[in-house]
Amino acid sequence: MAFYCPTCKNASVKKAGKIRIEKVERTRFKYIFRQAYRCMKGHLFIPNHNQSSFTNSFIEFVVMLYLRSLSINSVIQIVRVQFEKDILTKETVLDFIEKVSDLLPTLDDIDNIYHPKRSGYLSFDGVWFKYKNKNFVLLVCFDPDTFDVVETKIETDETQAGYERLITEAVNKIGAINVKGAYGDGDRGLIKALNRLLPHAPFQLCVFHKELRMGQVVPVKSVGFSRQLTVYQKHDIKVFQLLFREVIYASSKDDSVKALDKLKKYCDKTQDERFLKAYRSLNYNFKYTLIHFDYPNMERDNNIIEGFNSILKRRLKLLKGFKKPGNIEKYIKLILLDYRFHEFIASENKRRNGRTPLELTGIILPEYYNFIKLLRESLKLDFTS
Repeated sequence: MAFYCPTCKNASVKKAGKIRIEKVERTRFKYIFRQAYRCMKGHLFIPNHNQSSFTNSFIEFVVMLYLRSLSINSVIQIVRVQFEKDILTKETVLDFIEKVSDLLPTLDDIDNIYHPKRSGYLSFDGVWFKYKNKNFVLLVCFDPDTFDVVETKIETDETQAGYERLITEAVNKIGAINVKGAYGDGDRGLIKALNRLLPHAPFQLCVFHKELRMGQVVPVKSVGFSRQLTVYQKHDIKVFQLLFREVIYASSKDDSVKALDKLKKYCDKTQDERFLKAYRSLNYNFKYTLIHFDYPNMERDNNIIEGFNSILKRRLKLLKGFKKPGNIEKYIKLILLDYRFHEFIASENKRRNGRTPLELTGIILPEYYNFIKLLRESLKLDFTS
């Protein structure tokens, strides 16, 4: 095989011994020897030696550490302890994340590769995060049966237009005729978008969100330990919480309506502004909390999104390490891929434990411990070039 000098392009070369090259694998250094050559002008080179000293397994290891909500500095320190040597910088870690994200398939690509089955029900929510002192919201569409991500959009606000873009893309994937119903937290922009684009699909307002909002107004969690609340105030809060839960967790539509009236009378009696505010919030679009009574296949809540939101919010805090705006989408792409390939461990629904959202859609995946490695090997990707 003929070689030429990459420096002077001279084709007259001869062997000049072997050179030891250091490769960084997942848990250790590996040393290999490559044949070196020297041209007639004295330039020493190794043919086709343009690959990174970091192996695919090491790059995957670093990115997975970061995806487990570790800061860049924490990742660097873990690797430093493992190898007893400084081999990573912040720029190197960010470069790994960018390379891996660029080469891994998008959410749409995953759908085209695996063809996940959809239940026909869609859950919507927005997750807020901050980047460079600016607020952004990740609008998310889930399948509430499998908890798999159907579509996402990064927006600057939870507007009707933003949700319409999200709904349009989600419906294009499953087909409008296949949409059986939708869930959400009652955001006005979402409801307007659903009424415009999916007017015939029943919409269930998640009662879990209603209870969550109530807890933000009424200090129900402070009753057990607060020293600022009197015994009488604690009693009133407990009564209000009980009546509130009777409304949203009633066994029939009639019982829920009656419980709402009972709650209103209690609020009018106590005249506690916190109770009145929580009542008004519950009463607003109250009809959407009752939809599941008319559609037995629908649940009264979709609180899985709250679990996902907590994961996402924790990881989005790490965005402060990114300097390029384009890297936000790359990191979120990795988070979403990680979520779709990550098995549930402590789900209240036992059938979900030990299975990933993608597997819950009917997909059979091989045994794996690192989704990045799984995709790299199956799609023949290379992060080292």
